[in-house]
Amino acid sequence: MDIDIAHRRRWPDRPMNGASRLWLLVTSPGLQLLLIHRIAHWIHVKRNNDSEHRWLWHVILIPLGLLKLATKINTKSEICNDCEIEGGVFFSDQGHITFGAKKTGGGTIIGTRITVGMSHTKRGRGRPEIGRNVWVGSDCVIYGAITIGDGATLLPGTVLTKSVPANVVMQGNPARLVWQNFDNAKLRSHPDTDAVQYVTAIRDT
Repeated sequence: MDIDIAHRRRWPDRPMNGASRLWLLVTSPGLQLLLIHRIAHWIHVKRNNDSEHRWLWHVILIPLGLLKLATKINTKSEICNDCEIEGGVFFSDQGHITFGAKKTGGGTIIGTRITVGMSHTKRGRGRPEIGRNVWVGSDCVIYGAITIGDGATLLPGTVLTKSVPANVVMQGNPARLVWQNFDNAKLRSHPDTDAVQYVTAIRDT
């Protein structure tokens, strides 16, 4: 599913086949980042649930750690091992992503230069939970024990520290509500769309 959503975004009019999927996996840093995370997360869960063979999982983590380091250097990005990410999520190939969401739903798009994680205040040390089909633009910061509803849209440069419902558009620092009942399907499927102009055009009609 991860490869399929990346394929549709890069080549919307090109039919998917084995060769194109393989080429995308080789050339897409965002896809490589997500693949390594899925392996690391699987081992993280196994290690925590299998106390009898925990030593074996520690041994496996050594080469995986080197692979994660190489991926981190190549993509300039990192995903925490305990992040639960559903299938069909897209991470930008431009990198510079620090991602520590507790959960992330399928269909979500994560832009470049994104920071998602824990608040440093005593009251907000939990981590965000991101719904399905969420669109997060570039240069966004999301932190704290908050929930982002399904289909929400964070325009570029948004700093979000409070929970938001489904299908809203948020913008600014601090984030403010721009639009409700917004369908972000075009933003998720057409990476060249200028999100701010697109939302403004719909709002002004």
